[in-house]
Amino acid sequence: MITDFRVKIRRFFKKHKKEVIIFFLVLWLIVFIINMALKNQKPKILPPSTNYVPHKAMYQENVEVPEKYQEPIESLIDKYFNYCNNGQYEEAYSLITEESRRNVYPTLEQFKGYVDYVFEGKKKIYNIQNCSIVDNKYIYNIRILDDILATGTTEGYSYYEEKLILIEDNGQMKLSIGEYIGDRDPNIEIEADDMIVKIENVSADYETETYTITVTNKTDKYIVIADNTQKDEIGLDLGDNIRHPQNMVFASFYVKPNSSATKKIKFNNAYDNGLKAQKLIFGSIRILNEYDPMVGTTQENLDSAVKLYGMKINLNKK
Repeated sequence: MITDFRVKIRRFFKKHKKEVIIFFLVLWLIVFIINMALKNQKPKILPPSTNYVPHKAMYQENVEVPEKYQEPIESLIDKYFNYCNNGQYEEAYSLITEESRRNVYPTLEQFKGYVDYVFEGKKKIYNIQNCSIVDNKYIYNIRILDDILATGTTEGYSYYEEKLILIEDNGQMKLSIGEYIGDRDPNIEIEADDMIVKIENVSADYETETYTITVTNKTDKYIVIADNTQKDEIGLDLGDNIRHPQNMVFASFYVKPNSSATKKIKFNNAYDNGLKAQKLIFGSIRILNEYDPMVGTTQENLDSAVKLYGMKINLNKK
């Protein structure tokens, strides 16, 4: 059966030899033309698409850094970054506001330690993204990462992030680092029968507010503001919620007879969350005859207390 099939094929090729040769020549020519056309066709190169808009605020809808500030901001950040990347400590330090230097890195040596930590080892690259704009302060997130094109390796790839604050002052941009926003004197002093409470300073960074408070005791008794023995001893009223201090878990705030004491009290309150502090609350003030700070307030202290009360201090003084 197979032999008959082979015989029939031979007979077909002998009879139609010329037609078969022409068919294969035409087929070869068609394939050749198609290959040449594909080889000569230039691929259409589409530009890369991106959603990266560095000056559009991430946390505020339809808010963007004014165009006149965009180039100065980019230029200042780039200059600062390159100085740090090249180990030019003094030049980078000089670009930071005096207030930021004083509160974050008071000495060049401290700043050098920060730069060496962030820019340690490999060359770095960076990108920026505006987060928000509040009170003429332009808050940017900067991400600093290894330059894998320069190093040729992805081993140890990591990145560092922090908030840079660009402050517009008389038309010029100034740089604040370490997420430091600024200090202000609230000019608030409250006098009661037993004491004087003065808020000396409020220092803000991106995530927190720190209140420096001095209490002057006008009595010959002990005044206890907080020692973690009572509920809701200190609070910050933000209107829709009350925040409690993050640095008082293992601390106390008390004043000896006829003396003064100062305490820095820190609260979580992001600068661009739209919540403004309304009142500082002392919820459990104790005027005590005797007090041992190593023990804290006892039930015996409370039973013999001269006075127990609370105080709310308005922070929006006009």
